[in-house]
Amino acid sequence: MTLVHLLVECPDQLEADMRRVYGLDTYEELKLRRMRPLSLAACAANLPDGSMVWRRLGLPNAWTMQEHLAATLVDQMNMWMWANSDPKKRGPKPKPVPRPGNTAHATSAKEGTPDGSGVTRRTRHIETRAVTVDELDRFMSQHFTTIEGG
Repeated sequence: MTLVHLLVECPDQLEADMRRVYGLDTYEELKLRRMRPLSLAACAANLPDGSMVWRRLGLPNAWTMQEHLAATLVDQMNMWMWANSDPKKRGPKPKPVPRPGNTAHATSAKEGTPDGSGVTRRTRHIETRAVTVDELDRFMSQHFTTIEGG
């Protein structure tokens, strides 16, 4: 990733990240020659995960480790709910939360499959949706009980 590429593709995000992380004004540093372009490029290439530059470019390090872990938790909860639902009523396997830089999750699953009679059965679909931290806290603070039998 070159400094010129970043200045062309995402100048605002680069400027904001350089100020936030290093306290540098990118254009001022280049104009007044206080810092060499190679040094600025090294700073830009080593911006931390979750930086606006990486988000704008859609690279894998656009998310922090916490965001990746939260997406994995959502995927596992969706899979657990799907796996523990009635096999006759559940819909297709839930889709994982799309991650930046990963096009493997962009494939779509087929909606419903016809049974032997040629009639498409009605299925329940579990869709992925983003939740706020407060919503997640409210959900996790609920009292859950185990129901035996079935």
